[in-house]
Amino acid sequence: MQSRQPVQSRPRSSHVDSGAFSAIIVTYALALSTAAALGDLNPARIALVTLLVAANAASLVRVHLRLVSRPRKSDYALLLINVAPYLYILYAAPQPWLALSVIPLAVFLWEALHGRGRGGVANVAGTALLASAYLPWLVMMGEKPSLAAINAASIWLAYHVFSAIYVEGKLPFRAIKPWAASIWWLLVLPPLAYTSMSTGLYLALAEPTVRAVYSLREGKVNRSGLRDRVRRIGTALLLESITIAALLSILLIK
Repeated sequence: MQSRQPVQSRPRSSHVDSGAFSAIIVTYALALSTAAALGDLNPARIALVTLLVAANAASLVRVHLRLVSRPRKSDYALLLINVAPYLYILYAAPQPWLALSVIPLAVFLWEALHGRGRGGVANVAGTALLASAYLPWLVMMGEKPSLAAINAASIWLAYHVFSAIYVEGKLPFRAIKPWAASIWWLLVLPPLAYTSMSTGLYLALAEPTVRAVYSLREGKVNRSGLRDRVRRIGTALLLESITIAALLSILLIK
């Protein structure tokens, strides 16, 4: 009798959220350029922050889907290891600007614990949380956030909320519409413009404002070729975020 050979299954590749990975890397680059603009760089601190960013990118970005679907004890331990350095900042030097990180974290955890971790609100809050790491990383690099840096953080966070709502609105299976992102941006635009007037950072508001006005007329993406269309949207948003980060960096240096 001929023995049956065991069928070898292909190893499953771990999920990588390219959007989250990009947000982490571009936010880190913005924090690094801001630290360089505000003062002398501390090589030891820069190295430690770089290691933390690498740990976040290599672990949280890969396991976040398990944290909101079938979490294991190891996932919670990994989450704690990644969050611990930020909790130290909250305990050692609490500042009002920490609300920029605490609020999206609270919203994300609330949605995840109530079984809505893959929903639109959780996705927007998660994106905002990654962008909000800008100021904590800046503090870890040894810099005290200036008014200009806090303005830049507010613009950076509001922009990522805008982009995340826009992506959610384009998806045909979400109830939210694309113009909801435009409403968000046009609501936060006046206070952002007012608070950044003295620092000159209001110039970074131009490009998202143009897109917000244009997006008022946009509709959902067709289900046909959805993956390719979403990929193109993601690429366009990545290029836009790099442009805004570069513009903020230049304005902060000036």
